[in-house]
Amino acid sequence: MNTSTIFLQLSTMVWGVLCGAIIYEHLAVVPQWARRPPESLTMWTGEHRLKAERFWMGVHPVLVALLIGALATGWGDDGRRTALLVVLGTYVAALAVTGAWFVPELLRLTQDRAAPIPPDEWRARARRWELASIARGVILVGLVWPLLGALRAA
Repeated sequence: MNTSTIFLQLSTMVWGVLCGAIIYEHLAVVPQWARRPPESLTMWTGEHRLKAERFWMGVHPVLVALLIGALATGWGDDGRRTALLVVLGTYVAALAVTGAWFVPELLRLTQDRAAPIPPDEWRARARRWELASIARGVILVGLVWPLLGALRAA
């Protein structure tokens, strides 16, 4: 087993963790806060608030580093290189969109329960965020297939 394969295996394992977290958040967390904002936003405030950012801010740099390591050490394998470029490129694009819109909008929706946003608009924005996040999640979960294909070819 070579270094590229080790990086690829680790990338695939961490990708599985990422996918599990995406699915968990969309089954357990998002439906709770998006149900009836601003009333349903208490999970984001107070001493015992949910601090999901601790997970997300830790997993993304690790996964990017592992994917870059797999790509750099496996550059000579055309099939592996193509799969990793697709995965890494799509993932970095998703992270850029997350930083540009998802995180700021989530913070606007969840951090100020007293914001002068009419309840109907709050709910519509929460629903729009949720649907866009589901679409992003489906894309990211779907990227496991190129990773598994590259791993199978190893």
